[in-house]
Amino acid sequence: MERLWQDLRYGFRMLWKSPGFTIVAVISLALGIGANTAIFSTLHAFLFSPLPVEQADRLVKMFTTDKNNPGNLPVSHWNFNDLRDKNDVFSGVTAYTFAGASMAAGNETTPVTIQVVAGNYFDVLGVKLHLGRGFLPDEDKTPGTNPVVVLSYGLWQRAFGGSPSIVNSTILLNRQPFTVIGIAAQDFEGTDLGGGIDMWAPMMMHDVLQPGFDFYNARRGLFLFPVARLKPGVTVQQAQAAMSALASNLEREYKNDNEGRSVKVVSLLQDRLDPGGTGQLLLISGLLMGIVGVVLLIACGNVANLLLARATKRQREVAIRLAIGANRSILIRQFITESLLLSLIGGIAGFLAAFWSRNLIASFLPFGAGTNDDNTPLNPTVLLFTITLSVVSGVIFGLAPAIQASNPDLVPTLKGESTIGAQRGFRINLRQVLVVLQVSLSLVSLVAAGLLVRSLQKAQEVDPGFRVDNMLMVGINVGAQGYKPEQGKVFYQQLTQRVRDLSGVKSATLAQNAPINGGGIARSVFLEGAAPTPGNRGVLVQLNVVGSKYFDTMGIPIVSGRDFADTDTETSPKAVIINEIMANRFWPSQDPIGKRFKFFGEDFYREVVGVAKNTKVNNLTEAGISYIYVPLTQNYSPAITLIVQTQSEPTSMVSPLRALVQSMDANIPVQNVRTLRERLTRSLGNQQQQSTLMTAAGILALLLAAVGLYGVMAYSVAQRTRELGIRLALGATKMDVLKLILGHGLLLVSIGIVVGLIASATLSQTIKGLLFGVNAADPITYVGTSLVLAVVALIASYIPARRATKVDALTALRTD
Repeated sequence: MERLWQDLRYGFRMLWKSPGFTIVAVISLALGIGANTAIFSTLHAFLFSPLPVEQADRLVKMFTTDKNNPGNLPVSHWNFNDLRDKNDVFSGVTAYTFAGASMAAGNETTPVTIQVVAGNYFDVLGVKLHLGRGFLPDEDKTPGTNPVVVLSYGLWQRAFGGSPSIVNSTILLNRQPFTVIGIAAQDFEGTDLGGGIDMWAPMMMHDVLQPGFDFYNARRGLFLFPVARLKPGVTVQQAQAAMSALASNLEREYKNDNEGRSVKVVSLLQDRLDPGGTGQLLLISGLLMGIVGVVLLIACGNVANLLLARATKRQREVAIRLAIGANRSILIRQFITESLLLSLIGGIAGFLAAFWSRNLIASFLPFGAGTNDDNTPLNPTVLLFTITLSVVSGVIFGLAPAIQASNPDLVPTLKGESTIGAQRGFRINLRQVLVVLQVSLSLVSLVAAGLLVRSLQKAQEVDPGFRVDNMLMVGINVGAQGYKPEQGKVFYQQLTQRVRDLSGVKSATLAQNAPINGGGIARSVFLEGAAPTPGNRGVLVQLNVVGSKYFDTMGIPIVSGRDFADTDTETSPKAVIINEIMANRFWPSQDPIGKRFKFFGEDFYREVVGVAKNTKVNNLTEAGISYIYVPLTQNYSPAITLIVQTQSEPTSMVSPLRALVQSMDANIPVQNVRTLRERLTRSLGNQQQQSTLMTAAGILALLLAAVGLYGVMAYSVAQRTRELGIRLALGATKMDVLKLILGHGLLLVSIGIVVGLIASATLSQTIKGLLFGVNAADPITYVGTSLVLAVVALIASYIPARRATKVDALTALRTD
């Protein structure tokens, strides 16, 4: 222990005597360790922090699988009831879905996000409430009889100032009184990644919270997400077998609704880590950790080079200690101790940097809103990670210099001749090998960032198929204010006309789903005259309900047929407009105008009156999909998006539009106000965040690699001062010296680029699932990043090379 304390004191003294070396090394390590800690802490908080539920590893989620439609689909209400009541593998089964509602608190009306849940939701999950209680079994048995809610901790703080008196008091949701019975725990916002839930309400209040939503009484309608708790001793595999058997029974019993459908059971924790089973979330997380790991390796390389250069200055000290009997293992231990001290100081600085930047980093991750806590926590696991990373880094960058520095040639060294880095092949090349690795690693990070940036650029260049500039969207929901369908129709008709009459408005229309990310529900389509399919299986096609002048306002051409007209009323034949993809899919080489089809559950056909040009529906990077437009005059929707084409900057119309809506009904909130351009930008938010983080990491890696190259070249010039003096004395020009030093630096960089290109070509295949419109072997990215790296390396090499040209020959020749 005494010996360790002596090593520490000696190490501190040596670092204190070399403040320049210490500062540069600590900054390099702080950047590398800080980047790793910040990313790890954020990923840990979002993905790996334990859910605030009882025995989360015993919870599973259930999905519907459909032979005709890929992916994990929700479950219908009636199927959920059977899964809950007819199983013998779960101790409890609950479910949830989502609703947007309007909350009146004081004089303000605020839109809120509600999870509509089965009455046993909190009991099955084993959630502890902060205040009050959860739902009672009787509060979810009779429709519309128990208007109670549990508030999230975040909403309680924001809207009610954290006052305990809100429990057992009344709030208005969609103009209906609800009693607040509890406040959820601070760290609970549901089981889905990202949270963002404002409150929970029992499922039997769905008529108030989801007006006009009629899927609760349809076995075919998929909208619920069941969560179940396994009985003791039951595995996920056993539960899957039991649910598959039960699904087969339901398929036989309700063939018309369930044929081709089954049930998939997935661990809740697995679903959080890999939503939808696509692997993208884990891929993004692994990519981020990999890139910041590269940054750390480059930082370690820099410190190792600094230690090697410092060892040159200390070789006489080491030789003397060895000559008087010091053990080599003691010297190695001393050097490792100094390296660990450096890494721990750098780790502390990196931890502080990660702590200060954690919320900024979290804002760039594609995981949603996070917890109710405004700050992403740095918990003990993160602190342990930082300490471990610091120790490992200290060993990595300190071991090779320690071994090399502790083994000088005693006689030449004691005579004052430099030996480290001047006699054996390994010693000559170690610093250069580190630089080559740094260059190659920085190129890997730059290529990854470049591919994501190029992918984002390609997505931004996509033509969505509709007008984007001078377009404003406003969300309105009269159903949330208790409007009956007839009242809502009159309100929307009057609103549209009054908006069109406003100064500064070119056109206005209504749509149930806003363009991009709105999408719309999918309905099963059955063509007139087509042979019946097994189990009455149709083809799912997304649809949108739109108002008059929708296509004119959006700038979507009608390529054949007609637009919707005032004559398309509730009593007239049902009209639809389809896009070109659907026309070619269902009626290839035929004129689709006049063709008819119906949706599942309907006893009437809808006639195709027009074909519209294709547009992007759900996102800008999707492949073309079939799409249907249905007129609002024949299909009333209580929740609508008002779309306004303005004559100038659209944000200038926000206040007039809000004032107009408030003048018609002061209780109707205007929500989700944004321009269409902003909506398109937001739709690429994940790609933007990923490319920003990766670019920042790539630039950091590039700068650290440049610093490493500069250090090696500066060291090389210092070591070759006598040689350069001799060359100048024998007639070499300054240009000859410049070429010599630059050539040495560019040789290292060239080798590093070649190695980096080979590594990038291999590793970039792992991220091809994140790319759009760009090949993982995109030549522009590879050539561009290589040129950037070469230019930066040239600058880093030029500075020491320029200094070498100023060597005075006489002074150099006198140097030992």
